[in-house]
Amino acid sequence: MNNPMENTKYLTVGALTKYLKYKFDQDPYLTRVFLKGELSNVKHHTSGHIFFALKDGSSVIRAIMFSRYANGMKFKPEEGQSVLIEGRVSIFESSGQYQIYAEKMEMDGIGLLFEQLEKDKKQLAEQGYFSKEHKKPLPKYPKNVTIVSSETGAAIKDMLTTLSRRYPLVEVTVINTLMQGTKSRQAVIDNLEYADALGKDIVILARGGGSIEDLWTFNEKEVALKVFDMKTPVITGIGHETDTTLVDYISDMRAPTPTAAAEMAVPDQRDIMERLTQARNFISDRIFRKLDVGRNQLDALSSYYKLKNPDLLYDQQAEKLVTLKDGLDDKMQQSIRERHYRLSALKEGVKYNTPEPAIRRSLEILDDRKSRLDRSMTIRTNESKHNLTRMVESLNSLSPTNVLLRGYSYTTGGGGIIKDAADLQPGDEVQTTFARGSIVSKVTEVNEDDRNQK
Repeated sequence: MNNPMENTKYLTVGALTKYLKYKFDQDPYLTRVFLKGELSNVKHHTSGHIFFALKDGSSVIRAIMFSRYANGMKFKPEEGQSVLIEGRVSIFESSGQYQIYAEKMEMDGIGLLFEQLEKDKKQLAEQGYFSKEHKKPLPKYPKNVTIVSSETGAAIKDMLTTLSRRYPLVEVTVINTLMQGTKSRQAVIDNLEYADALGKDIVILARGGGSIEDLWTFNEKEVALKVFDMKTPVITGIGHETDTTLVDYISDMRAPTPTAAAEMAVPDQRDIMERLTQARNFISDRIFRKLDVGRNQLDALSSYYKLKNPDLLYDQQAEKLVTLKDGLDDKMQQSIRERHYRLSALKEGVKYNTPEPAIRRSLEILDDRKSRLDRSMTIRTNESKHNLTRMVESLNSLSPTNVLLRGYSYTTGGGGIIKDAADLQPGDEVQTTFARGSIVSKVTEVNEDDRNQK
């Protein structure tokens, strides 16, 4: 049986986790940690928190950035971004895993450049700079080509060799240009402008492979816009086949390598010679066939009996002409007759469909309706006059003035008409109105009607 006292030396998982968390939180080296790495498994929670992992080539650490810190960021964290993070390392008790609680996050060096590149690429695409309608066609047989590149690079030698091998007739102008470094952007822009002013058939903008930093000049928005504004068609061959820069999207033709750019710029003399040989053989074959056909036709015509007696040709054609003329005359007469019959039928139709009878009938109906309307209006007017007279007489019979003229009067007092003697008291003043004039009197005695007494 186990001794209960010995069990006290065992810790629970929660107690150990709390102890480790306490150690993490008290360690000064873990309360302020600076890390850099690549974002992975980024999840933007509806609460505004950001959950993610930070990894490098060998390790991964879980991380969280609470919304109070995430809301102040100048970019949106996404999968694969290289970032610099400042925060503290602690343990999440529920899972027992250690993680970093990020308080600040910013893009790391080249990551910032890539972010700006994506913004520029999206903006230029939305504005139509990448559209095929803006691509200038390349001349099929250019007379001269300008190369904007570095004379010290291996790429220029490969391009010159390729141009000479494929199309020796082409004239090549090389403009030595700084292709990397802080001053390379303006150097490339200036030399592209100079190359455009030369008025050559094609401009090749190329450089050999290198790191992304070495090729970054060709991701600059200003360089890309200069390529777009060029009047001369531009072929770009930047880096290796897997390298695609911003100028590649805008140029008139993108080549995977500088050597491929030279191949796109000029035709291959061997192809030209092969096509010339095929064309010569085709033309010779057509000429010989034409000659054979013409010779056979000449032989047939020379033995044709009518050519030996030309009068036969004239007689036959003259007879044919008379036949055609008679037929044409018959056709003309028949056409005239048909048109005459059609015109006569149209006249009869117009005469039959004339609206004159309908108009006369309508006028008669209109006159009849006008007469009936006049009679109806007269009857209605007389009835209205009679009704008006009766109404006036009724109103006059009910008029207070007429009642007064028959000897009646009315008495007012206290602001109204006196209808009941009981409403008056001795000493009240009343006004009596007659048909003509009125009098004011004072009540001396009030006699109530026996009908009002019960």
